Amino acid sequence: MAMNTSPDTITLRAGCKVNLYLEITGRLDNGYHTLKTLFYPLPTPHDTLTLTFGKQGGEFTLSAGDPELESDSNTIAKAWKVFTEQTGFAPGLSVKLDKGIPMGAGLGGGSADAAAVLRELNTRAGDKALPPDQLNELAASIGADVPFFLLDGPAWAEGIGEELHPVNVDLQGLSLVLICPPMHVSSAWAYHAWDKLKTKRPHRVENTLGFLTCAQTEFKNSPRSRILLHNSFEDVVFPKHHKLLRYKEKLLAQGACGAVLSGSGASLLGLFRDSRIAEAARIEFKKQGIPAHLHCL
Repeated sequence: MAMNTSPDTITLRAGCKVNLYLEITGRLDNGYHTLKTLFYPLPTPHDTLTLTFGKQGGEFTLSAGDPELESDSNTIAKAWKVFTEQTGFAPGLSVKLDKGIPMGAGLGGGSADAAAVLRELNTRAGDKALPPDQLNELAASIGADVPFFLLDGPAWAEGIGEELHPVNVDLQGLSLVLICPPMHVSSAWAYHAWDKLKTKRPHRVENTLGFLTCAQTEFKNSPRSRILLHNSFEDVVFPKHHKLLRYKEKLLAQGACGAVLSGSGASLLGLFRDSRIAEAARIEFKKQGIPAHLHCL
């Protein structure tokens, strides 16, 4: 979503994602992990980016009110750098970032920010703009989740995330409650902990604490016609962060027909058949100081 505030300034809203399904399938020799996952976009929580463009060859600056976010390793800075180097379209850019997506929450905030900047740069690049396949390749060089945020809907991903397929996910009539506990779970730690598991839990229906959802895919030979709420990271995250397991159990106890960790956490989502029950659950978590968002799907 974009709002023009002046000819050279634009404000963008970068939404988040949740993983309705995430199965780690292996580890490559280069250290990357292979997986199968179903991404689902949500409009809130969101980050707000105010972009002010300058003349060609100008500098890049980032203001976020947090030194940790203002380094060259920020995905926004990376997006500007790789795009300008590859295309030669290098306008000065000043970015003001207001974080609404919590960090370390498994919601892809950094990836969403990078994608928003890439899309806007490409829109302004004129004859230097990249075709979709090259823009996706550039996005993947910034982070595995960035290409997803260039899409406008759910997607099924495999490999290290580079095999991305748009899908139709039928959640009509359900309500989704997303809770964001004030905790940070490192993705690097979570993958390392999964590597050290002596016994990898096989993914079976009977050990999946979730509700079956349907996905009508738009590509041939779909890996599955029905997607279970499942996340391999729960096997390592819940034993270390007991509160997150209790929050999942609470979502189910409050009426969710399924609940699951998003990404490596710390956010969790619950699917409800009744929007009134979902709203009551959201309010209950909010009373406990846990940010919660209701989405009627």
